[in-house]
Amino acid sequence: MAAIRRSALFFSTVGAFVVAALIPASVYAAVEQAPSSLPVLSYDLASYAPAPAHSDEAAPAETQVADVDQASLTCMAKVVHHESRGQPRKGMLAVAQTLLNRVKAGGRFGDSVCGVASQPGQYFKIAAYHPNTESADWQAAVDVSRDALRGTAEDAAQGALFFHAGYAKPNTFFRSRQKVAAIGGQVFYR
Repeated sequence: MAAIRRSALFFSTVGAFVVAALIPASVYAAVEQAPSSLPVLSYDLASYAPAPAHSDEAAPAETQVADVDQASLTCMAKVVHHESRGQPRKGMLAVAQTLLNRVKAGGRFGDSVCGVASQPGQYFKIAAYHPNTESADWQAAVDVSRDALRGTAEDAAQGALFFHAGYAKPNTFFRSRQKVAAIGGQVFYR
């Protein structure tokens, strides 16, 4: 019986499991006695490989988009998701662009998307906000944020620096600002 089958033991480095497999001796013999004179087949796999990400030729302008910073994308998507989830794309885009307008304005707002989003008293604690990243709402917020960061979307915010929920009555601060748009469930001001 030992001549017909050889026993092989495989040890797992993860745990103390031992698997014993009985392999016919004929399998070992076939491998050990394979003729070395078989031709080596060459395959040209280059034709199946994806095109390189960066080529020497310039791509058309509509396909050239800037890469976005992952931290900025996440911060912006959290704000867009929290503030405008379920609204039309234009409303979500206006919220994202309001963040960017604050970054461009500098001064009291912050010098980065995450700096503006984390500013005390302006939004919410984004570090403590953990939305379901598998949801369609989250994916929509990420897509809108990516377009806003790349600058590939229309100007929905119209230079707005502030917004509030449409159902809320504007306080003194907002009454002293120029209203530029009412999109979805938000009202935007300069």
